[in-house]
Formats: sequence, structure tokens, C-alpha cells
Amino acid sequence: MPKTTDHKTFAYNAAVEAASRNAVGFFIESLEEDEGVVTYLFEGKLKGYQGWRWSVSIFQGEGDVPPTVSEVLLVPGPDSLVAPDWVPWSERLADYKALQAELEAQAALDAEEAEDSEEDSENVDEAEDSEESEELVDEVVDEEAADEAAVESATTDVEESVEAEADTGKTRKRPRFLRRRNRGAGKKKNDES
Repeated sequence: MPKTTDHKTFAYNAAVEAASRNAVGFFIESLEEDEGVVTYLFEGKLKGYQGWRWSVSIFQGEGDVPPTVSEVLLVPGPDSLVAPDWVPWSERLADYKALQAELEAQAALDAEEAEDSEEDSENVDEAEDSEESEELVDEVVDEEAADEAAVESATTDVEESVEAEADTGKTRKRPRFLRRRNRGAGKKKNDES
């Protein structure tokens, strides 16, 4: 291939025709692939393809045969972002199942530990509850005794006052609300007569 400069321009024009003038950048390097085949690399300026390159392979036959474009590709460079290697679905599924089994085993262990700690806390709570219940029983007994004494004293006071009223011959006055009813009833009797 005697005319490398012409071939570089030819490769650049082929890349611009495949993409656009804004998508193809400066020349990077040329690689001799095989006899009569040279690949020219140009910067790629497409958004989202940082570090990628345009690869244009040119074939030059023997004699005065004009060069031809073999292929135009957008290929990743050494610093470009690329997708991770493809992993078959069966392997991804196996990893997922293994992770789920591990999580279930861990959950079972956590449940056992929680159950053990609950039993320990229940034993401690039962001991505390028995002490508290004994204290509560003592308080209730004391309160009941005080209530009985208060009821007995009130009953005796009422009995003594009733006996005192009976001795004096006085009748006890009716409550106020009962007196009002009687007045209304008396008025009706007076109005009827």
C-alpha cells in the first residue's frame, strides 16, 4: 500500500459517511491487520460513548485497483465504559437461589435466638411479676380493710343519727327535689277544686 495518506483520508470519509462529521474525531492510529488490509482508528465523539473509537478497515488489492471499505465499526477503546460480561441466566438464577437459602437460614437462626431471649426474659418477668403481685395483694388487702372500716363507721353514724331523730320525734325533711314535686301536685289539686 503505497499511499497511506490517501487511505487515511479515504477511511476518514468512510467513517463520516457512516456516522456524521460531528461524531468522528481526530486520527489515532493505523493497524496493519493482514496482507492488503489496514484498520484506521479515529476518535468517537458520540454522547454516551466516551473513549470509544471509529474503526475503518480498508482493503487495497494489488496493482492499481482502488481501495475498498471493508467495515466501519464503533469499538471500545482502552478507557471506555463497556457492559459487564454476559452471565447465563441459569448461573444468575443459581446465585439468586443460593442467596435466598442463605437468607432463610439466617432468619431461622435469628428466630431461634429471639425465642431463647424471650424465654429468658419471661423467666425474669415471672419472678418480677410474682414479687409485684405479692405487693399488690398486700395493698389490696390493706385498702379493703380500710374500706370496710369506713363503711362500718358510716353505717354506725347513720344508725346513731336515725336513732337520735327517732328519740326526739322529729321527722326528717324530704330532699329538695321531692318537695318541689309535691308543691306542683298540691297546686293541681287546688286548681281542680
